[in-house]
Amino acid sequence: MAALPGAPDVRTSLGATPYVVVRKDRVRIVSGAEQLREFRLKPDSPTRRVVAACCNTPLFTDFGLGHWLSVYRDLWPEATRPPIEMRTNVASLPEAHALPDDVPNLKGQSARFFGEVLLAFVAMGFRRPPKIATAGELPV
Repeated sequence: MAALPGAPDVRTSLGATPYVVVRKDRVRIVSGAEQLREFRLKPDSPTRRVVAACCNTPLFTDFGLGHWLSVYRDLWPEATRPPIEMRTNVASLPEAHALPDDVPNLKGQSARFFGEVLLAFVAMGFRRPPKIATAGELPV
């Protein structure tokens, strides 16, 4: 996605992609929905990456049947960004040893991560919110 014309690079200097995990029922597209396009790594993949086609800005990753979205953290103005609580999947980073130790740096996901995702699903009454509609696929 970073190779799209004019697209901002949402990766850190170490190649990581900071996300904020947000319940789908707490996300609303208040304007520009007609610009949303989705991209899948494989045609049959349940995971889709959603981009604002007007500027090729990656917005979020949707894991299909999940009840959450992984929203790109750096889209928030710096003063309002949620703090980083943990880094997951750092084993795939070539320079993982260079990460700061300000929060846990986990090779994969932790029990805490899965616990928080489960608690969010409980809080939603075990309901999956409707899929956030896009205006089609991203032509790549």
